[in-house]
Amino acid sequence: MIDPEVQRLLEQAIDTPVKLHLLLLFHENPRMEATPGAITDRLCRDIWSVSQALHELCDDGILLRAATAHGEPVYRYAPRDELVEVIQRLVRNYDDPLEREQLQQFIRQLASYAPYRRSPQWGVQVA
Repeated sequence: MIDPEVQRLLEQAIDTPVKLHLLLLFHENPRMEATPGAITDRLCRDIWSVSQALHELCDDGILLRAATAHGEPVYRYAPRDELVEVIQRLVRNYDDPLEREQLQQFIRQLASYAPYRRSPQWGVQVA
């Protein structure tokens, strides 16, 4: 069973495999500062999904968008204070193979409707 606070974090912020991958990358390298292009090369993912995920992780208070480098923003790990403990629990749980499978399965489920949760029309339909 997924920790309720971790589940809330997943539902609100880490709702795609790309975001999870980015969170783990930045958590393991907390001093890293990188552009979307550099992160894309490192993760071997497409620039569009990485750029979107970086933008949303900034909106959710996990990353910070800093000055630009040659026209590209630079991102660094700067989770809000209230997220630090729950992120650490998520990473700790992810280290356990059985919990990792549960987390990945849950994130895959969330990913199927993640694009709709951030669209303006979704807020109107839910309200």
